[in-house]
Amino acid sequence: MTSLPPDRVELDRARDLGALLADSFGLFRRRIWTFLAISAVVVVPVYGVVFGIGLGQFKGGYDAGIPSAAAPVPVLVQILVVDPLVAVMVLHAIREMAVSEGPRASRSIQAGLDVFAAVFWPVLIALVCEIGTLITVIVPIVLYVRWYFLPQVVLAEGRRGTQALSASWELTRGFAWRTAGFVLVARLLIALAGGLLATPVALVAKAVDSQAVSLAATALGETLVAAPLGIFSALLYFDLRSRQGALAA
Repeated sequence: MTSLPPDRVELDRARDLGALLADSFGLFRRRIWTFLAISAVVVVPVYGVVFGIGLGQFKGGYDAGIPSAAAPVPVLVQILVVDPLVAVMVLHAIREMAVSEGPRASRSIQAGLDVFAAVFWPVLIALVCEIGTLITVIVPIVLYVRWYFLPQVVLAEGRRGTQALSASWELTRGFAWRTAGFVLVARLLIALAGGLLATPVALVAKAVDSQAVSLAATALGETLVAAPLGIFSALLYFDLRSRQGALAA
């Protein structure tokens, strides 16, 4: 079997958890500046505008925090803007790595911006449904897992609106528990790594008693986390497509 060139990645094949994690970190390491640029171009302005200006975190002491009335804002911004936008940009870069031409951050960033409106609406619908079923505890988790791949199906399959919801639901059919476990493990490991790398900046923020520096530490941690998680999600998406294809054959 002929091996792929060093900058190429094989997408349409099944991977176990170990292979997904190894390939995710490997791809991130090989194209670290491309993926960091993708993360930073989303995280830095969003955190600066929403948290720094909107929530006043460019001023005040280290423990100034977020006003209680605005507590849901960080979660909503993460779910509706940061996560899906980084996911589609990273997926575009990964798909470029599957062909002869290497990825360029500028192309992937533009591709993500072009499709973001189409991604936003199904993600918003999914979030409203999940919030509406919070009283049941289990149902929102099930919906989150079944609709986890909304950004990927919008970009890779051209699905729009409720079609994207249906496509992600079908993609995870029979693999929901596997998807939930894999995503949980990946999020924990990647968040731990990002948190450790951002810790020195957080310590400086505490030492100088600056909420602005604390925000910089938070933004740095998210920048380091968003791209590897996007890579993992992209590879898991292709893994499930491969498995569903094998079942249908």
